[in-house]
Amino acid sequence: MMPAATAAMQGGGFYNRHSGLQAANLGSALPLLVAAAGEVAVDSPAVGIADYGASQGRNSMAPMAAAIDAVRARTGPDCPIVVSHIDLPSNDFAALFTLLDEDPISYLAGRAEVYPVAIGRSHYGPVLPRGSVDLGWSSNALHWMSRNPCAVPDHGWGVFSADAAVRDAVDAQLDADWANFLIARSRELRCGGRLICQFMGRGEDSHGFEWMAGAFWQSWVDVADSGLVTHDELAWISAPSAGRSVAQIEAPFRDGRVSGLKLIDVAVVPTPDPYWDIYQQSGDVVQLGQMWANMMRAANGPSFAAGLDAGRDRGLVLDAVTERLAARISADPQQNRSYNVIVVIEAVD
Repeated sequence: MMPAATAAMQGGGFYNRHSGLQAANLGSALPLLVAAAGEVAVDSPAVGIADYGASQGRNSMAPMAAAIDAVRARTGPDCPIVVSHIDLPSNDFAALFTLLDEDPISYLAGRAEVYPVAIGRSHYGPVLPRGSVDLGWSSNALHWMSRNPCAVPDHGWGVFSADAAVRDAVDAQLDADWANFLIARSRELRCGGRLICQFMGRGEDSHGFEWMAGAFWQSWVDVADSGLVTHDELAWISAPSAGRSVAQIEAPFRDGRVSGLKLIDVAVVPTPDPYWDIYQQSGDVVQLGQMWANMMRAANGPSFAAGLDAGRDRGLVLDAVTERLAARISADPQQNRSYNVIVVIEAVD
């Protein structure tokens, strides 16, 4: 039986420390969040902001602070604002609340009447009361599927499998998840509310992520070849994630599955590469490899490790994979060529 998929990031604050790429990704969507915060109605007793896919929180601090400040510019300092951070029950919410309480980047710093809460449920279903959200935000989360639709024996990502049936199953799951996400948000958003989403996209002829996905998967194959895991285990290892095209994003709006929401804008933009920028300045190829390897472990390690046998030392395996991936990137450094998609949605009734 196929193991349950997990999109949880590596805990203990590891994802917070190694998510520089994700932080850079959200920069292109942040101005749209600020603009939306300046336009939505703010006449309710408490303004509701929802952070769908919060993870351990570091990359939520700047967006939530910007949204709060834009709302407060219209309401004054005394209007209560409730910020709901949503992620899976397995998420490291302790890291999020520690950051909120102790870190100087916390959006609570210097801002009164702000009330953060956490909800441990999948955002592919309802998570908040009907009509309770004025402003929604999701970054680096919606390319994660609710489950792995099938085994992927020849790659760590089904979307890159040589088997067309596997790729079709991934696209079907992406479609169902996106529609379910939108249906749930159509209940939660107040009329006139806005939802800003940024996640992995697809270019016209490629995902752009093939090179890094291939390097990560090959590092797992190397570990299996060394005998640290079995090749049978590799057949169960897969990350339940893939980018969407503009056509895939538009589909639920075109075919009538989603009502009450209007797609205002959708754009595909190149993903920034902060690791490459640092490498261009330092020339340190070892550092480049280690930064990429840590990010891939933080974001994808738990999903891959979920396919290992129950008695396997997952930390030991992830250490070995990370070491091999860092060496592989250092030996053949490349700039990231993947894509982000940015979506702006309005609740219309």
